[in-house]
Amino acid sequence: MRQHIVYSVLISAILVAGAQAASKEELGEVVTERNESICKQKFTQEIFTQQRIFSSDRNGAKQRRLAERKIEAARNKFSLTASYCDAYDELITFTPETLDRRPGDAMFE
Repeated sequence: MRQHIVYSVLISAILVAGAQAASKEELGEVVTERNESICKQKFTQEIFTQQRIFSSDRNGAKQRRLAERKIEAARNKFSLTASYCDAYDELITFTPETLDRRPGDAMFE
């Protein structure tokens, strides 16, 4: 009985893995870390998060300024490389040299 259950679980796992592999091949899309469609989704979610941080007056000036700088850096990276993966990496890893106000920055009270 126990052997039958183990065989059933193994066969089920193999069938599910085969079905998932077949569906990826049918889509013609390779799922990797640098997949632009995946990066685009992640980038969109993170840029909206940073925009909410920037727009909310509940956050302090430093938080808002950091979000503003991250958004600017990610947009600049995307305009240079046209890659959502590069822009997402920039958005996540960016650390500004200073948070001092520059011309064109938003004024926080």
